[in-house]
Amino acid sequence: MPLYELVCIAAHVPPPNRELHQLITNLSSRVMRTGGVVRDIRNLGSRTLPMRMRRHQQYYTEGDHFSMLFDTSPPVLATLNESLKNDPGVIRWTMLRKGTTIKDLVPKGEFTVKSQSNGRGGF
Repeated sequence: MPLYELVCIAAHVPPPNRELHQLITNLSSRVMRTGGVVRDIRNLGSRTLPMRMRRHQQYYTEGDHFSMLFDTSPPVLATLNESLKNDPGVIRWTMLRKGTTIKDLVPKGEFTVKSQSNGRGGF
């Protein structure tokens, strides 16, 4: 399964932000129900948007940003895109494919662990 990153801007709601929590819970449970793995969820905070954005016939000037790193299959990715498109609390999102193999994810030269040998054979 390929590794993807979702970067999303949701409509800003003052704390406690139950709508954002519900959105993240729905997305992560949908990935896990279909055999995927959620690796990381990061709250990137509430920020003023660089320009006024329109979504679902409303204008937004502030948004709550978050990212989610997950493994899933491409058909599940299409259903996630569809649910984000129909959610009225989502302003913008993008899905980035990070890689499909370990070689795509690990920087060159970090595949092996170098041990310090004492010269007597062994570790």
